[in-house]
This record gives sequence, structure tokens and C-alpha cells, in this order.
Amino acid sequence: MASKVRLINEAGENQGVVDSREALNFARSKELDLVEVAPGAKVPVCKVMNYSRYYYKLKKKKKEEKKKSKSKQLKQIRLSPNIGKNDLKVKFNQIKNFLDKGHSVKVNMFFRGRQREHLEVGRKILTGVVKELEGTAACENEPKFEGQSMSVLFRPENRNGK
Repeated sequence: MASKVRLINEAGENQGVVDSREALNFARSKELDLVEVAPGAKVPVCKVMNYSRYYYKLKKKKKEEKKKSKSKQLKQIRLSPNIGKNDLKVKFNQIKNFLDKGHSVKVNMFFRGRQREHLEVGRKILTGVVKELEGTAACENEPKFEGQSMSVLFRPENRNGK
């Protein structure tokens, strides 16, 4: 610690430049801690505070910020070429819920066995999904066939300049 410090009391008022021992005695008389807040300044700045309380509030604030931050993930929905109309409506609702929460959604159409001979059925369903979600989501790519599945990626559309 430097020989002279700029002292700020517990109320946040500047006490001026004082000797470091005098600042420490001032903090002890108030039964508080002397914390160096700006060590790189020309005259180091020290503040009188309850450090454990300050540290607790800082941790609490970081925890709240972490809780408020929204993590966006890639959600996947799995479909089959012989899906029923009502089942498809349920999947639409799931996709819309994910998009409303700000997640990206990958819709996979899986083909098994002889279903691979009729890719146009799966492509028709996926293009229907793309048309249905046209206002709520931005389609990243056209339905493309990879291995034994056909997939489309949706991102939430930017609303209100967000």
C-alpha cells in the first residue's frame, strides 16, 4: 500500500489525501474495511466499506444477470413421411413454442427402408412446414437430403428490431 491515499468514507464522500495509516485507523474506528479501489491512480484511491457485504451483493448481482441471460439452443424435431395431420399440428405447435422462446429449430424427416424410394412425400411435408412457418421463422436452407434424413433449419425472425 502507498504512503498517501485518497480516502472515500462509507457514505461515498471524498475525505481528501491522507496518510495510509491514518486511513486504516479511520476504517478500524468505524469497524469497517479499507479497500483499495483504484490502485493504478496517481494517488491510490481507498474506500471504507464492509467488504464481505459488498462481495455478497456483487455475487448476488452476477447470479441475477446469469439468470436473466437467455441461452439460445438448437432444438430438433423429428418427423416421419407417414405422419398424421393431427400429429403434424402438434409438431407445428412445438416448433412455434421453440421459436417464440428464441431457439433455432432443425426439423428432420427420417426415412426408413422403402420410404427412401419416395423422397417427394417427405419433401412435400417439409415444404408445407416451411410455408406454415413463413411469418414466424426464417428458413435457413431448402429441404436437403443427408444420409437417411431430410432436414430444414429455422431461425426466429427478428421482430421489432431485436
